[in-house]
Amino acid sequence: MSNDQSGASAADQAEQPEQARRERLFEDLYTLGEVFSTETALFHQAAAGVYGLGITDMKALSALMQEGPMTAGQLATRLSLTTGAVTNVIDRLERQDLARRSPDARDRRKVIVTVNRARLEAGENVYRSIGEAFHALFATYTTEQLEFLARFFRAAIELNKQEIAKLHAREE
Repeated sequence: MSNDQSGASAADQAEQPEQARRERLFEDLYTLGEVFSTETALFHQAAAGVYGLGITDMKALSALMQEGPMTAGQLATRLSLTTGAVTNVIDRLERQDLARRSPDARDRRKVIVTVNRARLEAGENVYRSIGEAFHALFATYTTEQLEFLARFFRAAIELNKQEIAKLHAREE
């Protein structure tokens, strides 16, 4: 039977293997994304342990380094913690001399939490090795591929933020 008689055009037939390939890639990407997320979380947990901290403490430190000083309330909101829990996080960071509290100049009832960058720079950096490994990996890609990866990560970060907001909306 010819293509005309079967009702499927040559373009449709050529598209079927491409569609199947895309579906396999989608599944592969979902699985790889889950595995990458898990391995990243496990790395952060191990790194936190080197500093005698928990993963939430490290995420607090990371948020402060990326986004700058915050009030304790802002940090609690950013990490989805209660005010009591964030107080404990800040206490642990202060005990390690990794962060400092200072009074908010505009509202003395609040404290501003800042990273002690001098302490971080003076101590062991457990992230250096993985940073160097990713640098070596990135060096294997073309400029166009790196631009794609940057676009992907920006979009993925935004997607994560949107999904976090959806989950928080369910709690209300």
